[in-house]
Amino acid sequence: MKKHILVPSLLALGMALCLYAQSDAEYQGLMKSVAATSGKARKAVMEKNGAEAATAGEQLEGIYKKIADFWEKRGTADAVEISKKGETAAHELMEAGKANDDAKMASAMQTINGTCGSCHMAHRGGSAGAFTIK
Repeated sequence: MKKHILVPSLLALGMALCLYAQSDAEYQGLMKSVAATSGKARKAVMEKNGAEAATAGEQLEGIYKKIADFWEKRGTADAVEISKKGETAAHELMEAGKANDDAKMASAMQTINGTCGSCHMAHRGGSAGAFTIK
């Protein structure tokens, strides 16, 4: 009787761990995308290239939405709030880029940079090359 309960329980646990690991790997991919796209956005803002800033802002908006979804599934309210703030700032970057508004592009980029730092402080552990999600 105990075997009939233990085996399915272990299988369920194994499946949950696989999904969790897959989720973490997906999140790490999102973080790499944010880093690369933010770099492009910063360069565009510094060069006052509205079209490139708009493109990067649109891409960042989609990435931040996925990041917010990740944290919502984990029930981490502060990270969801930070992610949504980044999503809003990315949208503002896109709009400012389309309007070639240098001041608004710079302001949106500053907000985006702030979201990265605040979330890393709260939810990133480990060290370079071996970061973990808290």
